[in-house]
Amino acid sequence: MRQDGKGIRFMTREPSALRFAYSTINWGTTPDFAAVFAEMRDAGWRAVELFWHQLDWMGPVDRMQALLGDLQVATLFGKVDLPLDEAQRVRMENEIAYAARLGAAHYGLIGGDRLRWRPPTSDEYASLASFCEGLARFGAGQGVPVAYHPHVACTVETEAEIDALLDATQMLSLCLDASHIALVGEDPIAHIRKYRERTGYIHLKDWARGKFVEMGEGSLDIDFGAILAELEATRFPGWIVVEQSRSDVSPLESARVNAACLRRLGYDPGATGPC
Repeated sequence: MRQDGKGIRFMTREPSALRFAYSTINWGTTPDFAAVFAEMRDAGWRAVELFWHQLDWMGPVDRMQALLGDLQVATLFGKVDLPLDEAQRVRMENEIAYAARLGAAHYGLIGGDRLRWRPPTSDEYASLASFCEGLARFGAGQGVPVAYHPHVACTVETEAEIDALLDATQMLSLCLDASHIALVGEDPIAHIRKYRERTGYIHLKDWARGKFVEMGEGSLDIDFGAILAELEATRFPGWIVVEQSRSDVSPLESARVNAACLRRLGYDPGATGPC
């Protein structure tokens, strides 16, 4: 054990090969990027997921690179809506190309919204799979794998629906989210094991009292230590993105709390992989 300057104790261990990033989602879709990135650095993060920002808000690649400074871009993230159309395809291909120029390892997406009064139709599943596979093939040409994020209240939520999506695609990968897996009553570690060959990167967050909360403060009994141990044991090469979707405190404080949770588990939130 060791402790920091505030007397908080952390586990000590051999350095891990796992690499971590933090999502911009908690700052909103049109944030002051310079301020956001400064707060991420302050909280101990060294890589980011750019979440759901329009290209015109992010601006030219060289401007974004200047704002990022020493922060790495792990992933970009977007959303599609059903019914799908050509405008969405063009927008997302432009976002993938932008991700490639920033050196992002993946482009993640969710879609589309799930109606409360009926499950998606077979045509909607097929349309989404075809659309995502097209994006994945485009991304491969750009050097950016595309990962679909199974998500509560979206077209693909459950293991059976993930299976159907993967059966209908070849190049598409997954962004598995521990909280969304647990929210549909399924086991995050079982999913990580089952879909290991098709998983591009991971989202971590927690849930309690009907809302997302900081890691370790949830009520779903998500064992983040076991998840990270599983990823480490299998030498998972992708990014692990902590995605604090919303919070009751400032985004900076949430970023600090999540970083502290990783440290208590023996991991460095600033780890970005081999130099």
